[in-house]
Amino acid sequence: MSVKSIGWLLESLEATDGVDYAVLVAADGMSPDYTPRLSREQAEKIAAIASTLWAASRAFDNETAGGGVRQFVMESVRHISLLIPAGENTILAVRTGSPQADIGVISEAALRLAASVGTQLSVENRVPSAVEAPLA
Repeated sequence: MSVKSIGWLLESLEATDGVDYAVLVAADGMSPDYTPRLSREQAEKIAAIASTLWAASRAFDNETAGGGVRQFVMESVRHISLLIPAGENTILAVRTGSPQADIGVISEAALRLAASVGTQLSVENRVPSAVEAPLA
């Protein structure tokens, strides 16, 4: 888990009826934290994919003059996935346990969490180190 120790916040979201798990995703595709139902490896894969989907949705929104992405929803055969902004440089990736989950309740819970604790969910921009790679 992360140094910030915000797993308890994500666990409160995971306790929402219909939520299978949640992953906090930094803008660079890293996962600072996730709910305990996932392994670290799963959380990292989900974070990388979610970051790519979020970037693509923002590019599509920009191209179509949508005015900004509020959330990204993907309905699969077995579940529904949400990507929701959650503080500076972060999004929440939330997966339901089934396609019949009440997406309105889950979305509201995720949005409430993000709004109430956005500063705790924020991740600072990563700055490359000043160390240069050796020339080949």
